[in-house]
Amino acid sequence: MRVVLIGARSEAIEALLADGHTVSLLYEGGEHRRVDPYRDRLAHACAVDSYLVVESLWSALHHVGALGPAGPDGDGADGAVDAVVSVQEHGMVPAALLGRLLGARAIDPQVALRCRDKALQKAAWRAAGIPTADWAVVPDAGRGSVARAAAAAGVAAPYVVKPTAGAATIGVAAADGPAELDALAAELVAQSETRRRLLVEHRVPGEEWHLDGLVRDGALAALLVSRYLVPLIETKRGRPAATVSLPPADHPALYREAAELTGRALAALGHRDGVFHFEVFGGPGGFTAGELAARPGGHMIGALAERVLGIDLWAAAVRAVTGERPDRGGGPADPVGLPESGGSAGRVVGFTDIPTLAGAVNRLGREHVERIPGVVDVEIKIKPGEVMPAMDANSGIRIGTALVEAATEQDCRDALLRIADLAAELNSAPEPGSGPDSRPGSPQKQPPPQPRTSPDHKEE
Repeated sequence: MRVVLIGARSEAIEALLADGHTVSLLYEGGEHRRVDPYRDRLAHACAVDSYLVVESLWSALHHVGALGPAGPDGDGADGAVDAVVSVQEHGMVPAALLGRLLGARAIDPQVALRCRDKALQKAAWRAAGIPTADWAVVPDAGRGSVARAAAAAGVAAPYVVKPTAGAATIGVAAADGPAELDALAAELVAQSETRRRLLVEHRVPGEEWHLDGLVRDGALAALLVSRYLVPLIETKRGRPAATVSLPPADHPALYREAAELTGRALAALGHRDGVFHFEVFGGPGGFTAGELAARPGGHMIGALAERVLGIDLWAAAVRAVTGERPDRGGGPADPVGLPESGGSAGRVVGFTDIPTLAGAVNRLGREHVERIPGVVDVEIKIKPGEVMPAMDANSGIRIGTALVEAATEQDCRDALLRIADLAAELNSAPEPGSGPDSRPGSPQKQPPPQPRTSPDHKEE
């Protein structure tokens, strides 16, 4: 099958190539290093201005010859592409639209939009009777009081402000009251004119969970229930994203409740085939739907699903579009992670991002983390010696991520917290030789280099 892939996500590239497809990859310029290992195995590869610009995607396929010659006698597009796939958050709607333009297999554009736009999601869920936070879309936050607009729509404090279709907590902030909300909105507009349209919603109290899995023909085929140690918005305050997945066999009632809510939420959005990442708030007996994406979760959520459910969510995501079935578990007759399947009791799996210390030079390496009992995998993005950016820009900023297995949920949580504490301890300690030295001629400490560009949030 001739497949266009939007976004240089290695897991998706590997899955498509393993299935024998001919792959044309469209990627944003900043991703070029991720493309290099695959160039000899791709049919085409072309940088584009942005995933969000369908014109750029469409023309790029012409530029590399993936659609054949363009002209008045035929643009070469008909039948030249069999499927258009994206597993990147910002590429979902453009992939759907490009697929429709080319007559290729792709996620339905209406479903893609509902799985991207948070306000449209909430409207669909409210219509279906699914609990979700009150919300209001402010079309232009630079004109008038945002707090008054929120009050007119019945949205009470405390608030969360976010883009209608963002990702990785970029542009997301909290406000406790109307005055703080107006000040926050003014600040966001001053920072970027593209943030004039805002979604304001009531901030739901309680814990944040994520439900990840696979839906086929409208039936839930795989489900993994996980709980964040703190809500993701706390990354704005330097607390790393961290989560623990709960073994299905140890929590049958929880999985039944989560499966019922997830099935209803997917149906309300019309998402019948593919993977999902569903964030909810509260707890058993009182979950509130937050956001749902039609893609695998970021960070190490794919690794959690692999270890707990035995399913590759990245491969499942691309195969849902190309039409193949996953090669491990998750079939309608063999549900994985659902209450009736039983699952296996045993070890608890979780991961934590490793927090940065803004402006400091990182001293933590893989070897430090691997010494902590229970650590089974470590990914380092900011190498020792590199300067660390601040974590308040988005939830993807981190030194790296560590995967942990433990005998109990508490043991897993303790190990995750120990990793974060270790990073803080190493990176906040005085540098060797940095004590006072007033001797004439002693070498002076050089200022550190500026932090490099923060990690690519499109991974999330």
